[in-house]
Amino acid sequence: MKNEVDVTGFSEINRARLYYHGYGFWYCEIALTGDCNFSCHYCNGLHSDIDYNEILTFIRSNSYSLRHVQLTGGEPTLYPHLSSLCRFIANNGIKVGLSTNGSADFNFYKSLNVDMFSISLDDYDCDILFRRGYNDPYKIFSNIMKLSKIAYVNIGLIIDSLNVDRIRDIIKYILSMGVADIKLSVSTKDQVRPSFGNLDFSKYPILNYRVNRFRQGLNMRGMYDVDSFKCYLVKNDVSIVGRYHYPCLVYAREGGKPIANLGTDVCLNRTRWFEQHNPAQDPICKKYCMDFKCAFNRERHLLEQGFKC
Repeated sequence: MKNEVDVTGFSEINRARLYYHGYGFWYCEIALTGDCNFSCHYCNGLHSDIDYNEILTFIRSNSYSLRHVQLTGGEPTLYPHLSSLCRFIANNGIKVGLSTNGSADFNFYKSLNVDMFSISLDDYDCDILFRRGYNDPYKIFSNIMKLSKIAYVNIGLIIDSLNVDRIRDIIKYILSMGVADIKLSVSTKDQVRPSFGNLDFSKYPILNYRVNRFRQGLNMRGMYDVDSFKCYLVKNDVSIVGRYHYPCLVYAREGGKPIANLGTDVCLNRTRWFEQHNPAQDPICKKYCMDFKCAFNRERHLLEQGFKC
């Protein structure tokens, strides 16, 4: 029987994670740089660069447990050590994901040999994309189509006041490029409510999950008043910005304080934060926690209480 976690479609949140009680980190997301060659109006930038040797040391010391490292930014292709970092992660037997705006050279993307590309694209109209702060949309379209033939590609699509009235056409256009899935999000600055009609997206698990939630009037962000779970993900995930680790990157982007310096006992500090922290009383968690992470924590809470998922 499927539980709430099974239907989200997010690769970093799955049944194996739900039952994992091991020591060490399963998933790591790293904001490599605060630099970006786009100027998207909704972006909450993270203005710090990672020390290359420090992040190598962290990954090496946690390679026994890490399954997935997601590299993001800013724009991670502007980070000077990206190629060598991707090789290092892969050589340690860890899955590598790259969150990018898609503007780099195709052959450079191909040379990285990453397992998953997550590419931002908010429209099909080039004039609108230029106004949104994009550079060379035609190159991005070309990269998406080429990369979709050789790797798993999902598209990060932000819904806001500039595209909400055309969102069905934008989704159909993006799917026509051969991508594996679409991660729909709503801009925290606009908070619009999209409509999708009766289109069937069942072949695309992440897209289908979000569309069904919107159709039910459910939120993409934020906890409900009845939610009383702890953030179990914080014990086995780690989110790194500069020399600090945060509960998650959403927490960092919304102005939350870091848990501690990366050079400390990261596992111990995250466990202490988990034990002392009440998400329902934290305004950032309460307002911005992502739906699929809420689903995980809700189901894990039931497991900890002795209920079978």
